[in-house]
Amino acid sequence: MKTTRTFITTLLASASLHAAPDILIADFEGADYAGWKVTGEAFGTSPALGSLPGQNGVSGFLGKGLVNSFFNGDESTGELASPPFKIERKHITFLMGGGGFSDETCMNLIVDGKVARTAVGPNMKQGGSEALAPFAWDVSEFLGKQASLVIIDQRKGTWAHINVDHIQQVDDKGDIPLAPKPGPKPPGDITRKLKLTAAFLQLPLMNRVERAEPGCESLTIEDASGKLLRFMYVKFPPVGTKPDYWYSADVREFAGQEVTLRFRSHDAKALDNLKLEDTEIIDPKAYEGPHRPRFHFSPRIGWMNDVNGTYYHDGLYHLFYQANPTTSAPSTGSDMHWGHSVSKDLIHWEEWPIALFPNHAGNCYSGAAIVVKKPIPGLVPKAPAPVIFFSGTSPFSQHVATTPDGGRTWQRYAGNPVVPNIGGGDRDPKVVWHEESKTYAMVLYSQNKEKKNDYLILNSKDLIDWEIVSQLPDWYECPEFFSFKSPTTGKTSWLLYGNYSTPPGHPKPFGSKSAYVLGDFDGRTFTPRTEPRVAHCGPNFYGALIFDNEPQDRRIMMAWTNDTKFPGEPFNQAASLPLEMKIKAINGQDSLTFEPAAEVDALRAKTLLDEKDLSAEGAQSKLAELTKDQQLDVSIAVPATESFKLRVRSLEFSYDAASRTLTSAHRKIVLHPTEQLRLRVLIDRGVVESFWNEGEAAFCNASLHTDEGPAVEITGATAVKEIKVHQLSNIWEKR
Repeated sequence: MKTTRTFITTLLASASLHAAPDILIADFEGADYAGWKVTGEAFGTSPALGSLPGQNGVSGFLGKGLVNSFFNGDESTGELASPPFKIERKHITFLMGGGGFSDETCMNLIVDGKVARTAVGPNMKQGGSEALAPFAWDVSEFLGKQASLVIIDQRKGTWAHINVDHIQQVDDKGDIPLAPKPGPKPPGDITRKLKLTAAFLQLPLMNRVERAEPGCESLTIEDASGKLLRFMYVKFPPVGTKPDYWYSADVREFAGQEVTLRFRSHDAKALDNLKLEDTEIIDPKAYEGPHRPRFHFSPRIGWMNDVNGTYYHDGLYHLFYQANPTTSAPSTGSDMHWGHSVSKDLIHWEEWPIALFPNHAGNCYSGAAIVVKKPIPGLVPKAPAPVIFFSGTSPFSQHVATTPDGGRTWQRYAGNPVVPNIGGGDRDPKVVWHEESKTYAMVLYSQNKEKKNDYLILNSKDLIDWEIVSQLPDWYECPEFFSFKSPTTGKTSWLLYGNYSTPPGHPKPFGSKSAYVLGDFDGRTFTPRTEPRVAHCGPNFYGALIFDNEPQDRRIMMAWTNDTKFPGEPFNQAASLPLEMKIKAINGQDSLTFEPAAEVDALRAKTLLDEKDLSAEGAQSKLAELTKDQQLDVSIAVPATESFKLRVRSLEFSYDAASRTLTSAHRKIVLHPTEQLRLRVLIDRGVVESFWNEGEAAFCNASLHTDEGPAVEITGATAVKEIKVHQLSNIWEKR
């Protein structure tokens, strides 16, 4: 039986009063639920061993196991019912955390076939804690009666899960508080039937600060058989209130079908204002906001996170990204669509229709694309053609989609999922062709049986039937994988990229959300030849991929500039510049570098400074002429023997020449300059990217042009060899 200080205190107090011994109902320490009946998928098949994939750290439970309905994320639902038991003590105590939604994320005590007591978790809004806390019910009025417990997760969205542990009967509950009464009853289910006779379903919406707020519920579209075709979380205006904006939901895929709209609301007429029209509602000033980046990609409206499925085909670069188009509120992991934009030059982007929508398979989580060179029976009738891989979440599994019209629309493969659920939170498939073995290889994130992170490698001949062939421990999410020719040996090598962290107790602890390792790959097994290293120095750089089939055979990567801020804008988050990844011989070894793709130079609209051989004072006087509201491309060369500090707004970098160490607020890295240290800084609204010693170190930093500090400032050096500054053009002008 498990103990904590609170429960020990209770036991001692009970013993001192000669109370009857406590009766354990369940501690969830076994390999299964020990007689409890499981329905749905939210609870898995056994108790969780702490946090589940994608969940913040769970604490406050006892021993190793607990009930945790976050299995397969917040979109899964289900119930967990106990065997009957007799109420023999005055109180039932338990540990509880998670969502606080009455009747939807709760534990109920059933007596005489009715709910006699109920309790919910403490959380209903974004943020909060996954910590479990002790609570009690007074059940003295039911002494001697038969009862049972039902733990319920019948909600989807933020905090749509419940955590429970260590349920027992006690006479003296000590200082454990009684469970508070749940809040108001959840809204009722309302429906509306209609025939989809136009291209867009117009939705009147309210702005949201958080992805889950009172009134924000799942709007579903179901076909005549009840099959879930789409879902999205929306907040409609209250009765008598005008919407903040209208969103045009693209329903062309289901043209002519009879469907049912379903929503939960206290307002029985909440669906009456939805209308069908053939014209998409677009704000012509959406790209003109004061905090919109001027040369970094950002979506027209809504939230974006991980970059997905990047490829080049028929003259266009295709950029997909995790998207929630109905709100700019933080939405990672919830309500995920695949947004889609295209470009001829990697710089100027045109938004195309959303490529993938959440449906009965769950959210559309991250994935990648591959341009296949030969037809694949049953999947790709003509080649070359792109194929995209993505993760579904109900349960986590891997899916395929193809396009009949050059990428304008995407069709899911009828045999999905091509990789059924393997472990915990399988996601982010990256697929490559291995020429020597004539095999497709997939790198896939998954949690193993010990709840530890792995990349799995799978093989397939046809992109449909997959076999697990090897695994790589301690890698997490968003893999990238490609071959290159070594500049030191001239041989073909492979680079594995992603999020890596050594396990606890490792003699050389290392962790980076942008890490890489070099090695050899035979089509089945990747054999590292180096230790994991820092790739991009971040801190606002994540979920990155290269463009498959890049016409110049370059490794061009774009990333999500995570945790950036754009106050007051109709969108949230952005993408990094397109960066060319190169393997260079640095200090005698193959090393990864990042530099802006050559196309970025075309943004230079006007030369503002072009100076050589300056004193530090002279350099600073020139830089002082720049203003923070300008978008700038700044190149500086300093003798490698000079130490200096660089400030851009509130960002600060310092270089110590004696140790060759570059230091920022987030990372230290040793550089290897020769005669000069060259740096390049690209300054935009909301995002600043900098590149040091020709890409040996690269940083992406969140930074508003309204932040405190100078536009650009360099101090500490006695001499500056060169300064060049260009004004950069606005990619959204003349759209």
